[in-house]
Amino acid sequence: MRTKLFHRSHPLLTTALALLALAGCETYDPGNPLIGRWTLIAPIGLGTADAEAGGMGMALGTYEFRRSSMRMRGLGFEQPVSYSVSGNTVTVLPESFGPTLAIELIDSDTARLKDPLTGGLMTLRRVR
Repeated sequence: MRTKLFHRSHPLLTTALALLALAGCETYDPGNPLIGRWTLIAPIGLGTADAEAGGMGMALGTYEFRRSSMRMRGLGFEQPVSYSVSGNTVTVLPESFGPTLAIELIDSDTARLKDPLTGGLMTLRRVR
């Protein structure tokens, strides 16, 4: 009886594993170090207080960079994008409307983004 149950559920298990593998492909790109979830932090206060340098910062939300899209978690907004990687800089190019983002990677868990509207520097921290 146990063998019959396994044979009946086997196609469902195979389908579930295939769907999981496909979903994983969207979040895997070994040539793009930006792929993954990041928290955007803006410096607050006067002077040059910078979250990266130990200053104060305010989290502005979580962003997920996927192989062919950028998702602003919490807002439910997802935009198709493409990427250009040159050295430590990843350029995020929207496929429709939106600003181009130039993101400089400091290390594997920290990046710097120049706000395209205000010109201010913000920090991205990888979410594990």
